[in-house]
Amino acid sequence: MKRIRIILADDHPLIREGFKSLLGKNENFQMIGEAENGKELVAMTDHLLPDIILMDISMPMLNGLDAMQAIASKHPLVKFIILTMHEEREYVLQALKGGASGYLLKSIEGLELERAIITVVEGGKYFSPLITNILAEVISRKETIDVIELTPREKEVLDLVANGHSTKQIGDMLKISIRTVESHRINMLKKMKVSNTAELIKKAVEMKLLV
Repeated sequence: MKRIRIILADDHPLIREGFKSLLGKNENFQMIGEAENGKELVAMTDHLLPDIILMDISMPMLNGLDAMQAIASKHPLVKFIILTMHEEREYVLQALKGGASGYLLKSIEGLELERAIITVVEGGKYFSPLITNILAEVISRKETIDVIELTPREKEVLDLVANGHSTKQIGDMLKISIRTVESHRINMLKKMKVSNTAELIKKAVEMKLLV
């Protein structure tokens, strides 16, 4: 069996050491790199081309979700497993939207982590029991895991709206018409499934679209 090439990304050295120790006992795995932030992970992936990345969500400079998106756009064959303490539903859904094939909590046992890695590399999905329950709830409610994709211009408008600028001010700042600004605002309301600007800003913050 070809050894599975792994990069581990987490900003806590002790956590990296712990997972390296767990996986180092399996001769089928090869730990080829460690990253302590999202930007380092993106650069390392470009250079080393791993089979799979084990990564946290909360990392400095570039968070795990944004790093995953950047990597997936350039390296579609790379697989991702999220290893995190975040149990919140929104994080789970955002990770799946971003391309994660596994979502595990850091309390995972070594043998389960090994099974997860092999399953994902072979094209499957692997989730911690709690995460499976969240996904089951989504399905039972017939919710869709929609990707909220804002265009670069919509993101600019959203940021200016959140900072209290009027439609006219936004138009002047972006050198676009008032009608175009309103069109962007209406499109964002539809995409975010909200009915007014206050709800738009609130949901954008919840979805980490605004810092």
